[in-house]
Amino acid sequence: MDETIMERLQSIKGYLGGAINNYTGECLVCDAQRLSGNLEEVSSTFNDIFRDAHKVSQNLKLGATKIMEIHTEKGKILMGCSGEDARVHLHIFAIFSDDGNVALGKIALGKILPEAVEALA
Repeated sequence: MDETIMERLQSIKGYLGGAINNYTGECLVCDAQRLSGNLEEVSSTFNDIFRDAHKVSQNLKLGATKIMEIHTEKGKILMGCSGEDARVHLHIFAIFSDDGNVALGKIALGKILPEAVEALA
């Protein structure tokens, strides 16, 4: 998959980086130009958190988790899922500064995921 798929996020205020992982946690695309640290490793950890959220929400008979938002002291992390029944089950992660435009980030994730599924199908 081409890294240009993440370009839609790069113009959003406060965007710091992002990744697309398959369901098992393998990082398929990584955009860490504005981040320090190893985003591939971090995205695998976030992937585990997201998978746990899938399991918990399903135990409550609510279905799989579609989107999660984590707020930290200095930033926000968005996590989205292509859907368990999608042709390719993907998780996307986007990291924003505390003043980042998370609303636009959610819209972008919703557009990027179907494109990523098509690219891998």
